[in-house]
Amino acid sequence: MGIKSFPPYTPTRRFQTYDDFSDITKTKPEKSLTVPLKKTGGRNNQGRVTVRFRGGGHKRKYRIIDFKRNRLGDVAKVIAIEYDPNRSARIALVEYEDGERRYIIAPHGLQVGMTITQGEDAPLEIGNALPLAKIPEGIDIHNIEFIPGKGGQLVRSAGTAAQILAKEGNYAFVKLPSGEIRKIHLKCYATIGRVSKIYHDEIVLGKAGRSRWLGRRPHVRGICMNPVSHPMGGGEGRSKGHLPQSPTGVPAKGYRTRKKKPSSKFIVKRRYDEV
Repeated sequence: MGIKSFPPYTPTRRFQTYDDFSDITKTKPEKSLTVPLKKTGGRNNQGRVTVRFRGGGHKRKYRIIDFKRNRLGDVAKVIAIEYDPNRSARIALVEYEDGERRYIIAPHGLQVGMTITQGEDAPLEIGNALPLAKIPEGIDIHNIEFIPGKGGQLVRSAGTAAQILAKEGNYAFVKLPSGEIRKIHLKCYATIGRVSKIYHDEIVLGKAGRSRWLGRRPHVRGICMNPVSHPMGGGEGRSKGHLPQSPTGVPAKGYRTRKKKPSSKFIVKRRYDEV
C-alpha cells in the first residue's frame, strides 16, 4: 500500500506518482450497492454553469455508502477493501450475520476478516461507531455526524482525522482537520480511526490529461479573460488595477462570505483565527 513512480523517460514522468492499489482486494463493485451517476458538466437543472471548469472525465457508478451505521449492536465482517472513484478514501464491503452487505468508509488499518460493530457498548476498536459521549478525548475519529441520526458528514476525506478535546454539558469540543474547533452534540455518532489512504496528498498528477480523466477542465485566470466574461478581464496587456474577485464580483481575499447561520454559535475557534 503506497505510491509508485517511474523512470523519467519523459518530462511528465519525472515527478508523476501513482497509487499502487496494493490494498485493493476486490476490483468490481457490489452490483446491488451501485446506482448510475449522471454527469452534470457543472450545470444545474436550468442548464447554467454553477461550478466552473468541470466536464468530461471517465464514466463512474456511485457506490451507496452507509454513513448512518444504524444497525446498532449487530456485528459485520469485512469481506473486501475496494476503490471508489467518487471519493479519495477507500471503502470497505462488510457483511452482517443475516447476509446484508453494506459499504463503509474504510479506516486506516482495517483488514479483510476483521469485524466491526456500532452502538453505545461497542469496543474502542478501528471501524467501530460510537456516540461521542462514549469516546474518550484524544482518540482519532472520522465520519462524524452533525445532527444525531442524520449520518456522518464531517471528516470523510483520505487520511483525515479529528479529536475530541473536551466535553461540557451535552456537547463535545471536536478539533477538525482544518484546525477549527466545533461543539457537536454527544449523541452524534463517529467512527474510530483515521480515514484510509493516508498518502493521498503525496500523489502528483504530473500532466493535464490526468486532471481531465477526473472531470476537471483547465482553470483559466480571470485576468486573462475579456471584460464580458470576468470583472478582472480586459486592459491593454497585463493589468494589476483590479480588486481580486470572483466572476460575480465577490472579493476573493479576506472577505468573509459565510452568512449569519444558527450553527455559527457552535464554532468555538475558526480555522483561520490566530492561536
